[in-house]
Amino acid sequence: MPTIFLIRHGESQSNVGLPTLSPEIVELTDKGWKQAKAIAQFLQEAQLIPDLIVTSSYLRTKQTAAPTTLAFSSIPEEQWSVQEFTYLSMWHEENSTTEDRRETVKAYWDLSDPSYVDNPKPGSPIPESFKQFIARVREVRERLEKTELETIAVFSHEQFISALSWLSQQDLVDLSQVAMRDFRAFLKANPVPNGAIIQALGHIQCACLLTASLKVSYLFITIDGRC
Repeated sequence: MPTIFLIRHGESQSNVGLPTLSPEIVELTDKGWKQAKAIAQFLQEAQLIPDLIVTSSYLRTKQTAAPTTLAFSSIPEEQWSVQEFTYLSMWHEENSTTEDRRETVKAYWDLSDPSYVDNPKPGSPIPESFKQFIARVREVRERLEKTELETIAVFSHEQFISALSWLSQQDLVDLSQVAMRDFRAFLKANPVPNGAIIQALGHIQCACLLTASLKVSYLFITIDGRC
């Protein structure tokens, strides 16, 4: 198994409560850009040279990865399906803040229907069900397990990174309402800070090596479910 660096994007406009239109085009804040530069500097100084840089299709991960791709200009970059879990469609049509969406988000998780797909609005991206999201996470995990590369840096999002962790502890076949609520509880109990790097080495993913403020925090997970 290669060494995988799971990197959450830097602080974004929505993270600080600014109104945003669509999750795909949310940008980094000034602090987020500083975090992005700190990530690249850390990887360089620690001589952690990736063989591949992966981003999601979302702008904030591409912006976070930009200083790293510049620092390692000869390293190829690919876009994988590691984008954030986006499950509500109604907020793609108008600017809204996290606070504006709070009650709708709460209602979604209170329902916790793994098969529910929010009605897409014309011209808006089609949201995922929880089952579709977890299926996507499993596909990426399998791709990571099968790679012949030694080191991959994956710039992704909190819910995606958390889902990898959650699945490693209980890779359930039946994604029930109970399982969905368990994931939500896990997400709240194990936050992944903006700018965090989580190193996966062998079967153990251990130690968030870097956060926005260069402090060390820890999150123990596995890619393939074995410890």
